[in-house]
Amino acid sequence: MRMLRRLSILAAALVVVGGASAAPSLDREMREVEHLRGLTFVHSVKERTIDRKELRPLIREQLAKEIPYSIEDYVRVLKALQLIDKATPDVVDKMFDLYDSQVLAFYDPTTHTYFAIRQLPNALVGMSDSSALRESVVLHELTHALQDQRFNATARDKALQHDTDGELAYHALLEGEATLVMLDYLLTKSGQSFEEAVKSDLLIGMGAAAASDQSIAPDAPRYFVESLKFPYVDGLKLVVQAYRHGGWKEIDRLHSNPPRTTREVLHSEEYFARLAEGQQAPAPFDPPRPKDVLTIERLGEFHWRYLVGDHAQGWVGDRVTVKRDGEVTAETQWETAEKAAAFRDAYVAFLRGRGIDPQVTTDGRSVKVVYQS
Repeated sequence: MRMLRRLSILAAALVVVGGASAAPSLDREMREVEHLRGLTFVHSVKERTIDRKELRPLIREQLAKEIPYSIEDYVRVLKALQLIDKATPDVVDKMFDLYDSQVLAFYDPTTHTYFAIRQLPNALVGMSDSSALRESVVLHELTHALQDQRFNATARDKALQHDTDGELAYHALLEGEATLVMLDYLLTKSGQSFEEAVKSDLLIGMGAAAASDQSIAPDAPRYFVESLKFPYVDGLKLVVQAYRHGGWKEIDRLHSNPPRTTREVLHSEEYFARLAEGQQAPAPFDPPRPKDVLTIERLGEFHWRYLVGDHAQGWVGDRVTVKRDGEVTAETQWETAEKAAAFRDAYVAFLRGRGIDPQVTTDGRSVKVVYQS
């Protein structure tokens, strides 16, 4: 599951941008990020310009070094968990097509390098030029470099390597903050008040519009699309609320104790209550994996919502084991027995709709589902 999380942090902001992008001198843009964010870079950011044809092999090479299993096994996991329909063809190609259609520039946290891409994605060729919008993408990615230098984001991300839900929640903070910096720049550049926009729902609407599907191919697997959008859209909602509480200093405080689950992102009042009480989040989910196990995941509320919709309300915890022979065991915990039963019924109906007849055990607020994928 880590693969899509890593790609999510590589992806540029999901905005419509025009004009070709050459490698800039980053000094001016770094000073702009410092001015907007109120923090300084510790050192300069390395930069590199590539052709678009280099993007796919570059990402594939980096993923091979970082994810806990192969790309092929990643697809096996997605299909076993029913996040992607088993009949979906060419999953890997569709995944890379999606990112190729979205990325204009990116910051690679593993090499601490800003990458500019000379050519626009095909879907954006012919768009009217907008230098302010193009530059805002650079600022977005340089904010990731700032997070890396000031908040140790790369090391924190690596610590969440086996915590699917925790890593997605952390990326919501990273992408939400970078998007807020970008929107601050765009609003100020156009003569609008960022502070007034924060007080209203304007920024949330801008974030949702920026993550629209206008340049996404209709055959892109929906799971990839929704997983890519979540950190930007829901992450922006989270950091906007934090900014309303105390400006950028409040977002600094979020970095000292980041959200640990997607539930905390989706129900931010719970997260802010935890911060107010001074409670630290538990250690990342990272159970030992026997040799016959392909992966053990904590999917979290985001993924269960994806599978069963509102019946994922009340999620407390889960442990999902995918064995190499295709057996899946999903052990879940819920706030109440009633919510556990509602989830059970919805999940079983979903699986049967996929042609799977699961074995189900319910014990109060716990539901265990076993099936052969």
